[in-house]
Amino acid sequence: MKIRLRVDARWLETEAKGMARLRRRYHSWEESTLKTAKEATDLRSLRELFYSLGDRWEWDQTTGSWLAEGEPLETIGLVLRMPGLKPETERRVLYAVMAYSKGFTAQFDHLGDKERIIIEQDTKTGRISCWSTSGHGAMDLFPVDLTSFGTIDAALRACYIVAQPGDHALRLELPSSRGGLSTIIQRFWNPASGNRSFALKEVGVVTAEDMETKLSINIHRYAKAVIDLEQKWKELGEGAAARVKEVMSDKVPPEIEERDRLTMREVKGLLHVSWFRPPANQLPFVQGVRRKLESQPMPTERERALIPYVKELAESLDSVLERAKYLKWKSVMEERTFSQSELFRGIDISELAKQAFATAVQDILNEHTLSYIGYPERATMEGKMLRIVLGMVVPPARLLSSFLTQARRAFRGRLFRRDHTAEDKDGPQ
Repeated sequence: MKIRLRVDARWLETEAKGMARLRRRYHSWEESTLKTAKEATDLRSLRELFYSLGDRWEWDQTTGSWLAEGEPLETIGLVLRMPGLKPETERRVLYAVMAYSKGFTAQFDHLGDKERIIIEQDTKTGRISCWSTSGHGAMDLFPVDLTSFGTIDAALRACYIVAQPGDHALRLELPSSRGGLSTIIQRFWNPASGNRSFALKEVGVVTAEDMETKLSINIHRYAKAVIDLEQKWKELGEGAAARVKEVMSDKVPPEIEERDRLTMREVKGLLHVSWFRPPANQLPFVQGVRRKLESQPMPTERERALIPYVKELAESLDSVLERAKYLKWKSVMEERTFSQSELFRGIDISELAKQAFATAVQDILNEHTLSYIGYPERATMEGKMLRIVLGMVVPPARLLSSFLTQARRAFRGRLFRRDHTAEDKDGPQ
């Protein structure tokens, strides 16, 4: 699948300079490495050089081709399928991972800006709602209605994806032919902001179906396991009043009630980890809770009810992480042939995107939490406050900044024309 990505032309000019700067640094590093190798006199110095090469190997894998062959702001698109929080709803999270030089200078093995758009469809009513990233990772407060497009894929093909690197913003823009309130607002926005100079790029996207069937990365299963465990935990907790009556009537021994209380507390902690830690950092905790529950010689009724849910969470998370690690390992070990492997048969993305795909997926799993990826409703209180503040402040601030920039350009142009008019009048007759 292809999407249309719009980027401010000024960003492309700036990024081209950033790429040239990084390329010079890379060549400088190559020269110094060769010099160090020639000057090595013993095994210790060679070992130190080897360790240095090991660190830079990752860097070369993720940036070398981009520096040598890629265009400014080379972009990888991928879609994650996730269950909705309400029954009969399903979500698609469109990630645009952008090769942005600011990101490369910050750390190795980092592809730069990576932001997302969340689209939810009610499978019963057909309603489709979209939340864009307004800035710094915070989602819009109010969704855009995409129901008229019929399907999520049709909406993505018809609309524009507008990226603002550095601001961590990614938004979906309706085509002007659709009409409606959103289009009217956009028509007022464009003249005021002065956003008339932009570059349009066609970007290949790894669809959710490709992610799950061809690449075997099933984020939907993992997210569903978290949601199902939370629902079961709440269901067991809602029977607390009845449990108190049973304890008071001596139907439940105190030691069993105490064990259940500790188990429920541990599962609550597990849910907190599942929502608010990146998936790559969750597995030891999840496996620890699973082992503790399964090792009970005589599990309580609540523990028996929780065991299959915790087991599914552990297995689905392990599957996602192991598959991501395997793809990353394969991309490193088979650098020259990875993009031509059977994994990508029928997936319409660029050669550079195929090379960087494994790094993009692992980067998301290492840095973004489940609540951040697709469930802003589950954000911490700090995250919710940030979303409200940025949702109210960022769009007007950008509008004012763009308007002032356009006003300065117009003023300079007027001065330039006035000076030239004066020179023509004062010139030789």
